[in-house]
Amino acid sequence: MSSIWELHQKTKLKVLGLMSGTSMDGLDICLADISQNNDEIAIKLIKFSDYGYDPEFKKLLRQVPDGNTETVCRMNFTIASTYVEFIRRFFHEHGVTAEEIDLIGSHGQTVWHEHRHSTLQIGEPAVLAEAFNIPVVSDFRVRDVAAGGSGAPLVPFLDYLLFKTFHKNLMILNIGGIANFTFIPANAKTIDAIYALDTGPGNSLIDISAELFSEGKQTFDQDGKIARSGSIRQDILDYLLEHPYIGASMPKSTGREIFGRNTIDDIIYKFALNASDYGDLTTTVTRFTAESIFINYQQFFANNYSIDEIIVSGGGAENPVIMNHLKTLFADVPMKRSDDYGITGVAKESLAFALLAAATIWEIPGNVPNVTGARRPVVLGKITI
Repeated sequence: MSSIWELHQKTKLKVLGLMSGTSMDGLDICLADISQNNDEIAIKLIKFSDYGYDPEFKKLLRQVPDGNTETVCRMNFTIASTYVEFIRRFFHEHGVTAEEIDLIGSHGQTVWHEHRHSTLQIGEPAVLAEAFNIPVVSDFRVRDVAAGGSGAPLVPFLDYLLFKTFHKNLMILNIGGIANFTFIPANAKTIDAIYALDTGPGNSLIDISAELFSEGKQTFDQDGKIARSGSIRQDILDYLLEHPYIGASMPKSTGREIFGRNTIDDIIYKFALNASDYGDLTTTVTRFTAESIFINYQQFFANNYSIDEIIVSGGGAENPVIMNHLKTLFADVPMKRSDDYGITGVAKESLAFALLAAATIWEIPGNVPNVTGARRPVVLGKITI
């Protein structure tokens, strides 16, 4: 294992990036080369795999936010041990050894996120460091919160580096459990000129309603089949669009605490829904995801910027119903996938935390105050050696 000082002096780092998002459906692992030369950072994705959690583990994960101290403590180590198993699979499948890796960047599993107040990601980094004898950078969000920010979103640091040379008004849209986008104006000369926000739910409400519709047999709406089978309930959609988060001012970050099972339970109670209505519920929350993305663009950017192109990534990009709604709402705006530019869409978030881990070692700030509301740029992450 290299010392932190030795890593700091390297101009190229081989980094393993780990990401488990708000969907809580699996772990994304990427291997990337991150290099710097005269303050310019270059990123190259080498390998990527995603590993789905088994149903029992998903159930345990989703119980953590409502658990007691013992539950959170135990799951902190259980999650990390699960990561170790998946990393070993990744090494075996791709012919990689631990000795080749300089650094691991682990986002951990968000179990609670309160905008501009507190945030908690678990998945004990010491377990990873002990298993592989590789330094681990983790807990990226808390320093931004300590500096007065919201701790999210953090992917804009990657988005700017990947797309700053396009010189277009770009919306870089990621639809995970929560949806967010980075807006890069064509005339942006520095990272301080970009904007980003969580728009609201991505797949979170869709996943829950699909699970209800299928009586637990499905944990997401594959290819939007359930959404296509139902009808939009305009009364429910109007109610959702009145949610205070949708019209809230920037900076904006959210999570399953706001758009999770509590939201679905509230709708079921308020509109007296039963099992026969769950198809329409899935259809409606799918439309809500698309509309909340569009409304956030309209209220913050439409008066000053048109969009030259939308580049979509994340699991929601695989849902044709969401994509069709977006194409309708954004009318004539060209819409592409990040894969069209050689950036595997499902790999982007794990790549972002590989990049942020390298930035930590090089003492480069990884937050964007214009995005999170932090008082200043800060170096993110904690290092476990």
